[in-house]
Amino acid sequence: MLPAIRPLIRHQALRSSLFSRPFTTAKVDQVVSTNEADPSTKDEVLHILDEFNTMKKKKAATAARVAQRQAKGFQSGTTYHPDELGQPRTRQQRPRPVKPSQDPFEVLGLDPLKEYKNFTLLSHFVSDIGKILPRESTGVSAKNQRKLAKAIKRARAMGLMSSTSKSSASTAFFGV
Repeated sequence: MLPAIRPLIRHQALRSSLFSRPFTTAKVDQVVSTNEADPSTKDEVLHILDEFNTMKKKKAATAARVAQRQAKGFQSGTTYHPDELGQPRTRQQRPRPVKPSQDPFEVLGLDPLKEYKNFTLLSHFVSDIGKILPRESTGVSAKNQRKLAKAIKRARAMGLMSSTSKSSASTAFFGV
């Protein structure tokens, strides 16, 4: 919030008259004129108060929708399933991971098969439990995904990478 607006909002008359019910421009004019503020401050105060009122209306509409959803008409003598007695379950969607737009190996000009000794690079393409990540989540092309899988398997066979977790055997051995 702008420093020039803070004294206006702190002003008791503005707070009591404008935030308790919908504001009118006459009251803003009155408060702004008593505080001797410039006209641009008046416009900024009106904009802030307008946003405040729209936010208040959205909260009231949301509360009304929630109350309508929770209101259930039960009748005496009727049998209900236990699921009907509780709150309705809404299914939440998992956030989708952002897929890289380009193949990182093509951008860097690297051959994944020749990078089998670079376990720090390969560890970015392995999950926490040691699985090779699918190409949908890494953005690697199909050709480079096959080479990457072969490079990871070579590094595991040589003992450079762990096959059960993301941490590599060499970092634990060398203490790096």
